[in-house]
Amino acid sequence: MELAVLVVFVIVVLFLLTRGGSFLGRLIVNGILGLILLFVTNLFLTKDIPIDVLTVLICAIGGFIGWLVILVFHLLGVAF
Repeated sequence: MELAVLVVFVIVVLFLLTRGGSFLGRLIVNGILGLILLFVTNLFLTKDIPIDVLTVLICAIGGFIGWLVILVFHLLGVAF
């Protein structure tokens, strides 16, 4: 599972690097925001969301939406 996520991540990064432009800058800011929200959530809201390769990749690729998906799945008890 982690290998498949890594392959998708590498493909997305290569696609964005070849495309460039302001879209890449917005994606980087969105990914950093998602990672910061993940760490802040673990500090203040709930302490049992694991910070592993999968959750970091979801937050880095998905940004705010990825963080929100992780948080909702965690609060519903579905995953994470």
